[in-house]
Amino acid sequence: GHLDYFEQFVAHSNVLDKVEETSTSDRLDLRLREGCFFVYGGDSVDKGPGDIRLCRALVSLKKRYPDRVFLLVGNRDLNKLRFSAELSNEDMERSIDDIPAPHWDPNAPTLRAYLEEVAKTKGLATAEDVNTRVERLRYMLKHTLGCPDTFEFRRQELAILNGNCDVEAISDDQVVESFVHEVEHPEGSLRQYLENANVAAIVGNTLFVHGAVDANTMKYVPREDTRFERPLSRPPGKICDDVEDWVDALNDYLKAGLRDYRSRPLWDENRTTRGGEALLALQNRAAVWGRSIISNCYGDGGCITTDHALQYLNDPDRSELEEKDPLVFENVSSNPRDPEVAAWLKDDGIRRVVVGHKPTGDCPAVLSAAYTGVEIVSGDTSYSDTSADDNRGLALPNIEIVGESKADNQLEISGRLSDGRKYHSVFNRLHGDEIDETVGDSNLGIETRDGYWIKAHTSKHYRLCRGKGREVEHNDVPKLSIAHMRPTS
Repeated sequence: GHLDYFEQFVAHSNVLDKVEETSTSDRLDLRLREGCFFVYGGDSVDKGPGDIRLCRALVSLKKRYPDRVFLLVGNRDLNKLRFSAELSNEDMERSIDDIPAPHWDPNAPTLRAYLEEVAKTKGLATAEDVNTRVERLRYMLKHTLGCPDTFEFRRQELAILNGNCDVEAISDDQVVESFVHEVEHPEGSLRQYLENANVAAIVGNTLFVHGAVDANTMKYVPREDTRFERPLSRPPGKICDDVEDWVDALNDYLKAGLRDYRSRPLWDENRTTRGGEALLALQNRAAVWGRSIISNCYGDGGCITTDHALQYLNDPDRSELEEKDPLVFENVSSNPRDPEVAAWLKDDGIRRVVVGHKPTGDCPAVLSAAYTGVEIVSGDTSYSDTSADDNRGLALPNIEIVGESKADNQLEISGRLSDGRKYHSVFNRLHGDEIDETVGDSNLGIETRDGYWIKAHTSKHYRLCRGKGREVEHNDVPKLSIAHMRPTS
């Protein structure tokens, strides 16, 4: 939804062009260059006042280049299906205490606790005095969807779409109606995005998903009756041994879930299920017992992985609870060096996996194919600079796969770091079962002896990073000095 940022990306891209003749403040038109593919990694909304226009631009591009453009679903796209049922008149008539807190977050306040705080702020007596659709939506956005700024972002965008009127002219109720309309109406921008999207896409030797391909998500497809809840036991699903069959099954699952949503967008009489339930489950780790191809993720401390992340993943006390409590998966980062996962992907010709979902610093985090034969690329840089208003600042990444063919190519990452310095990193060529070290820089995507990851290089330095959790430490090392930092094997 950060349209200005996306336009910066387009200006830097070797794949997309902005059509200046027809683009306006309320419309972005894009053109795909000949011979190129474009994959949008999901999470099209919530990051700025451009959700509607960005979704419209991406869907238009997909419809004009259906075989060369792929739109992926992220958790921020799928979780908006909740609006139809949870903001309906029927739900508004229910008691506040009948609305459960989010099952995946035991620290989140209940709706009543939130409304009581709002009432207190407004000088009103009870939670019932502020129990409106507006406050229900604000509660959802802030405490169950992780996007407290999105309400005002939408107000700003509606002002732009209404002839650049004053923001104050857009009422709270108009904002609510817009959120519901864009996902519920067949021509709504987010609805159209979902209808034209995939869960996963394969282009040559590269697999694209929003989350992570790990020991839990590989081969697994949930059942179409999976519920959006905290289950009491591991929900059953289907196992696909072939990667392409697995991708096809995940994409069919999306289609089936959208059919279900179209047929019954509201709650049943007992508020136990609604259409699209299985898609809400797909993006929720607890609901699928830690097997979410949307929300499982690589990344820790700005890196593709760290010892800290692996220690938590393999902690015996945590692991013991995996058969008892689905919430133990919530803060886990997947292991990108898992040899079993890599072998499964390689056997079906996949040499690279490109993902997003979890922020990994001010430039993409990469695991070199030298480790397992499969290159892992995590491209989310949405928290590049938390001192900036948009949490990105000057940082701008461009991930491109360049080569002779879809099965013979190398990763190239270019852009700006958070301090404004430009970088251009070319990784080793991948073709067949081989890694060609005569193309690209073999230092990139490698962990050094002291726990730094070599992420990128500028004109004079390598950009190194290490950390844990949200703590990120950078180091810039002259190119001639990197050799002594590489591991011995």
